[in-house]
Amino acid sequence: MKYNRHSYYLGMTFAFVECVLNDAKEVALTHPLPQIEHDELKEIQEKIIFENGCKLYWDTTQNTIVGVIYKYYESLAKYLELRKHYDLINDFNEFKPLLGYHIVSKINNYTPIDCHVVNSEDWIFKI
Repeated sequence: MKYNRHSYYLGMTFAFVECVLNDAKEVALTHPLPQIEHDELKEIQEKIIFENGCKLYWDTTQNTIVGVIYKYYESLAKYLELRKHYDLINDFNEFKPLLGYHIVSKINNYTPIDCHVVNSEDWIFKI
């Protein structure tokens, strides 16, 4: 079976919109894309985001464009304040609280364990 990269990115966008819309995440990020891929997907990504009631801010970092999906202006303000001091890619850990990562472990007082992160693009598009 062959997978379509653009459909994959758009599916991720829709899933993150659902998370933001239902307050599971304060902000979410689209996949960082080079300008050419961003141009190909921008219109449909915006349609997915806006038609589902969320807002969007396009940001550029390290020659890629990433969309910041948010519901509340205060959330975007927090993101922009972080961006004054940190690079989204090199300093990603600084953005994790805003993105809602580790919230389950904090709420339930779990002991965090390290897990290997698999880049899904490394395996899904090589099948």
